[in-house]
Amino acid sequence: MKKTLSILAIIAGIITACDIKAPLKVGYEPPADNIENADSTIYGFCGPATTSRQLQLITSSDDTIFVNVEKAKRLGRVYGGLTPGDEIYVLPDADHSQALFTINKSALLGEWVMPSPYDGSTPSGIVIKDGGEAESFQQQGDIIYKSWSILNGHLMLVETREDGTDLFYTQGYEITRMTSDSLYLRNISPTEDETFEYGRYKPEPEVDLGVDLDYDYEEDYLLF
Repeated sequence: MKKTLSILAIIAGIITACDIKAPLKVGYEPPADNIENADSTIYGFCGPATTSRQLQLITSSDDTIFVNVEKAKRLGRVYGGLTPGDEIYVLPDADHSQALFTINKSALLGEWVMPSPYDGSTPSGIVIKDGGEAESFQQQGDIIYKSWSILNGHLMLVETREDGTDLFYTQGYEITRMTSDSLYLRNISPTEDETFEYGRYKPEPEVDLGVDLDYDYEEDYLLF
């Protein structure tokens, strides 16, 4: 009996030490000291059995789960759509049967820009690359992006300033809207409340003026 009580006491001590918590809810920002262990996001690929009501998610360990997405769709929280084959991030509810919201990683990748805050004409923004790499669009502005990740549905960006200090910091953003050509990010910093509206970068089409320019000026320099 004493041996059994000792084993139970050890198990209780382990549970207390691990500080096991329930899955995080939308809008919850984990404390900085627990940020690495607080992620409740499920990662996987959108399966072919996905319907308008539920997402078939094939995880990296080849497990298949089905998550109801009706409420998330009704609230506009299926960011980037659900296309079979695309990589999807899912933040589930407590029993993992329903998605609080989903983020389509495949749709998130790319070049996102907005008018420069300095002159309003030159586009500035962020390039989100596969593999967690990020960079500033055409390296304009004083913010240099280095990497990105998803934590509890928040887009976490590692940034530095172009001031020669080499100091890096992580800034979190809540995705409030995301379509094939728009991305709205809200700063989740407790001291700031600002939303940034990005559009997917589309190069300006070259205009054909229908004029053939003669770039051969050699004859103009002939003496005889």
